[in-house]
Amino acid sequence: MEPKNFIHKHPLHFFEEWSNVHGKTRGVNCSSGCGQPISTQFYACVDCKFFLHKSCSELPLNITHPFHDNHPLTLLAKAPYSALCDFCDGSVDGFVYHCSSCTFDLHIKCALLPEFLNGDFPKVDHHIHVEHPLFFIKNLSHEVKLASSRYCSVCLEQLSNASFYTCVVCELFLHKSCSETELPLNINHPFHEKHTLTLNFLRRDSEVPCQFCHNDHCGKGLFYHCSSCRFKLHINCAFLPQFLTRNFPKRDHHLSDVDDHPLLFIQKDLISKSNKVELCSNCFVCAESLSDSSFYYCPECEFFLHKSCTFKMIPLKINHPLHDEHAIRLTERSFGNVACNFCLNDIKGSRYICSSCGFQLDPKCALLITKDLAKHNHFAHVEHPLVFVQMLRKEVKTSACCSVCSNPLLGTSFYCCLDCRFFFHKKCEAELWPKIEHVAHPQHPLILEFPAQNRASRHFCHFCHDTNINKIGYICRSCDFYIHHECTLPRFFPESKIHDHQLSPFMRKNPFICDACGGAGDDARYFCLKCSIMIHPDCIFLPKLIKFKLHNHHILGHNYRFPQKVGEKWTCQFCFKKVLAEYGSYKCLHSDCDYVLHGSCVKENKGRLYIEVESRNEESDEASSSSSSCAMALGDKTRHFSHKHELVLDKLDNEENGDKKCCDGCALPILLAGYSCPRAECNFSLHKACAQIGEHKPHWASQHPLRLRMEPLSRCQLCNYNCSGFFFGWGGVSWMWICLRCSEIPFITTHEAHAQHSLFCDQGHKGQCSGCGKEMGDYGGYRCTLAEEEENCKSFALDYRCLTRPLTAQHRFHHHPLKLTYEDPYKDDDGDPFQHMCEICEDRRDPKLWFYRCDECDFDAHPDCVLGEYPFVKHGSITYHLSCHSHRFGPLMYFQSEKYPYPKCKRCGLPCKDQLALKCPRSECNFALHFKDC
Repeated sequence: MEPKNFIHKHPLHFFEEWSNVHGKTRGVNCSSGCGQPISTQFYACVDCKFFLHKSCSELPLNITHPFHDNHPLTLLAKAPYSALCDFCDGSVDGFVYHCSSCTFDLHIKCALLPEFLNGDFPKVDHHIHVEHPLFFIKNLSHEVKLASSRYCSVCLEQLSNASFYTCVVCELFLHKSCSETELPLNINHPFHEKHTLTLNFLRRDSEVPCQFCHNDHCGKGLFYHCSSCRFKLHINCAFLPQFLTRNFPKRDHHLSDVDDHPLLFIQKDLISKSNKVELCSNCFVCAESLSDSSFYYCPECEFFLHKSCTFKMIPLKINHPLHDEHAIRLTERSFGNVACNFCLNDIKGSRYICSSCGFQLDPKCALLITKDLAKHNHFAHVEHPLVFVQMLRKEVKTSACCSVCSNPLLGTSFYCCLDCRFFFHKKCEAELWPKIEHVAHPQHPLILEFPAQNRASRHFCHFCHDTNINKIGYICRSCDFYIHHECTLPRFFPESKIHDHQLSPFMRKNPFICDACGGAGDDARYFCLKCSIMIHPDCIFLPKLIKFKLHNHHILGHNYRFPQKVGEKWTCQFCFKKVLAEYGSYKCLHSDCDYVLHGSCVKENKGRLYIEVESRNEESDEASSSSSSCAMALGDKTRHFSHKHELVLDKLDNEENGDKKCCDGCALPILLAGYSCPRAECNFSLHKACAQIGEHKPHWASQHPLRLRMEPLSRCQLCNYNCSGFFFGWGGVSWMWICLRCSEIPFITTHEAHAQHSLFCDQGHKGQCSGCGKEMGDYGGYRCTLAEEEENCKSFALDYRCLTRPLTAQHRFHHHPLKLTYEDPYKDDDGDPFQHMCEICEDRRDPKLWFYRCDECDFDAHPDCVLGEYPFVKHGSITYHLSCHSHRFGPLMYFQSEKYPYPKCKRCGLPCKDQLALKCPRSECNFALHFKDC
């Protein structure tokens, strides 16, 4: 006997027991979606790995079910769309009973409950739900497993495995015990005295939360509801212990804008006795949770106040000495990031704001100072008077710091001008002088200048070279000389990590070479009288011993002068420039290793490419962290975090097999072995190497492993290509995201265009790319390691775009593979312009730049003409992030149409020809959209 032909496209063979199926292992489940394992008496299509219980093959094709008695339900092998069971709310995967008229679906297990098979569905008419009768589900054998989204409509708890009543049409569920609860149909409640509240059932699409707890985690259920005012209360919130005793103390409060809305007192210990009430509201003043204290409540305004907050006399309107131009008024909390002008912290609750100026204060800061403050015209800040604050209470935490000493203001007296964000301690006032003469600039007196908000691009300190505009300093406007106040004070360092003697400041302005890093300087420095050395102020903090990320198996040590043999030359292994032995540098401590770095290169990479170590015994034999990735051992089948299904290794040569697959990790073709999803609808594949990449990947440019994310389409910040697949990122405040191809490039690499020497990453290089002739981007590019020595290598450099170009490429105008070519065979034939033409765009190309070529056909083309604008976007990949209002039927798929007839864009009406576009993956839908119009 063969089962019905709609089940599977191939004939199914009947097996009595599992041992008759050759070459298979145990542990497979029935493909119908019943979820049970296969053991005896089943049908199978071995080639397709399709297995079916004999009982599942005998399911009735059509049934009339009490849950949906207005239409018959038809058995389908798969739902025609992504469906949820209308009974248990679980995902439908496999056989389903479906009503095409109402889009009603039932799992086969939910449709064929014992009550249905026995013809015994007990019905109950219940006063809670008069629209439809309720069905009683005994669930004695726990055959019903409801999704976590199914809640009892009375107690709002999950149904788990208990017996229950249900109305499937309205999605109403009741515990058997909750159905016996006596709930009045109408109540008069002190939270809403002007109307009667009626017991009602609100469906999933209700957007009105409970006006007391603001908790709408269920989204539907039984509520007491006022249809006139849209006022709603959970059952548990309506029957608080205080409601039963009718004891809601009332009081008027000046924070309530409406005079006839008294505040009701809610006692916390009485709420806690009703364990099912979860408050999600916050206090109006402090924005803290109400969960741990008693509070006042105005139901009409949805206004909450902690009991402690109400007794702080918080006026609605005040004239504040920190902003005496206008009055400031108390307003409700803002949902954006709003900072207090005094403490600089975000205001979480209500705030005092000036509607004219936008000046705003946290209530704690506003009430800190309520009396007139003494104002001073101070020489340190002549633009505005300074307000003197006697003491800042410790409960107010401020992030503002003193502009003189840079220490916090907390707990001290200070002067401030909030308009200019200028603060300084009272104790620091004695150190300030309106004018000084200093050895750092003996030509002219220096005038005190307070930190200006618009000085970010003007001044930097000529001593410490810091551009911090929040520090007070002295300036000579004639010479554009500026120095921080704290840098004018003599500071002596007893010793530094790279020097054992006391260092003294020297402020004269004359050029010198730093003995610690080898870099030039011309102003402030520190010197050692015993050793006759001079170093930059920031070189004082250089470490003595380091582990460098690009050479992390040995320790590098700092020394001012390393012994150098006659004729021996040292090259810095980061910038590949000459290292002078008479100036400070870092060298590998192993005698047989000549790895050396400029001190200045180490200083520039602080916190990124090296870590400080205390002793040379902390050596590690780990391999360089610039390796490709954290490889994982994989078998013929594997589970990968980037895909929900199991992947199978395809060992065939896809190029010979004619099967053109594209990797979802790097968007490059898979020519040899790779992993792919056996489900045709997934179209998911990975190179074997890409499948071995973990969710975190070490990289030479970051101290910490890079984090992976999957992107349907994003722009790489290095090669500037729009790519699909794996992206890796690192950063703090702003993250940098790069594609998988760029993340694989090591610090030192090779390229066949310059095969004689290695290339290194020079992030500061600003020259032209030798491949495309364009200027380098913000992140530099790769240069020859011998650029400083070889004349022919000085101008050679590649940006990330050219460095990652495919060495061979295909184009639909040419049937042979095109090879990336670096030297034009007709470069000497300048008299014939047709020898330097692109065969695709028919425009002239520069013979000095790279191009793609077929020697057999004498076919040449620009790289961008061959690759197109989106060469690293996998056609057929699904995006869930881009949507269109005119298409509401699921995700869209990337594609590029090259054959007639071309689909027309639904937005502009033009054909989607030779351009990246989006279309609906369903064959019956002809929706298409140009990607540029998304």
